[in-house]
Amino acid sequence: MFSKKHAAVLASVGVALMLGACTAPPSSTDDASAPPAQDAQASATAMDETLAFIDGGLPDLEGASIAYIVECATQNAFCQARWDGAQEAAEAVGADMTLFDGNFDTNAQQAQAEDAVLRDFDAYVLAPVADATGCAAYEVLAETGKPVVNINSPMCGNADFTEGTTGFVAMQTESFFLEHVSNAFATCEGECEVIAVGGFVGSDLFTRWQNAIQRAAAEFPNVTVVADQPGNFDSSAALSVVEDALLANPNAELVVSSWDDMTRGVEEGIRATGKTPGEDVRIYSVGGTVYGTDQVVDGAWNSTSVLLPYEESYFGVIQLARFLSTGEITEGFTYLAESPAVVDGPGSIFITPENADLFQPQY
Repeated sequence: MFSKKHAAVLASVGVALMLGACTAPPSSTDDASAPPAQDAQASATAMDETLAFIDGGLPDLEGASIAYIVECATQNAFCQARWDGAQEAAEAVGADMTLFDGNFDTNAQQAQAEDAVLRDFDAYVLAPVADATGCAAYEVLAETGKPVVNINSPMCGNADFTEGTTGFVAMQTESFFLEHVSNAFATCEGECEVIAVGGFVGSDLFTRWQNAIQRAAAEFPNVTVVADQPGNFDSSAALSVVEDALLANPNAELVVSSWDDMTRGVEEGIRATGKTPGEDVRIYSVGGTVYGTDQVVDGAWNSTSVLLPYEESYFGVIQLARFLSTGEITEGFTYLAESPAVVDGPGSIFITPENADLFQPQY
């Protein structure tokens, strides 16, 4: 159960800790070269309302049916941890959950949304494959009048919460990536050459990542991004990208990566050029995985930024349970940087050697 396996998430949120940049997205730049800002704004109340509902005792929904319509469920450790959270939350509130795994296919997800409507579920969790197609799937679900909680990725052109949904729980908005990249760029003293490695070209996630890099580069004029390439979330691809970039730009001193598993290849690419990861070339990754946290502790990486897939789905299902039992919507963006796993742990989304012992990686 959640209360046993994740006691940190149920801890009191009354302790006031300084979170630095993770409590408020960085301000946008006036530089004309930066893309239009997509600044997510965390709700002032959504996290507190969700935690208070948990602390007040969860309802028994007596077999209410929930469709879990997501872009992935078992394809990687993040997706699996999130699926675990959803199932445990459903069990905690006495609901039955059915998985609709789109496997990153927009057409498949649309068909699954239509199928879920025909099967007449009581509520829906939706993690869209993409913004526009996710919006189309949401509109199909919304026509039923049943509650829909959006997790992981915003949709319908919104930076965060979509009006009409019952809640939005996430971490990986453009603002989150801007926090991550800006935190890395801020470590540069004087002129600084940087290598960036992202996911799949054309995906919404990659677009948010690219926008964040451009905005951070405008904010830090001493930083020059000498290589900005997709790594397809693949360690082998990342190794090639970083090795080639360092051979062409031997003075590069920093690599930013959007996923811990991909960063394994970043580290090896640095070693392949005879340099020492974490020292000659600093590494700032995203994930907060067990492996990534260990690499930070060992000094090979300088930081990994936290993702909380378990809480993402758990809180999403809890927000559905709140609506089904009380009729109350959890309005706005429930930003996982404000989760007790962060607030009552490291106090920051940036895991470093100094605070790693206060963080409990989930996957």
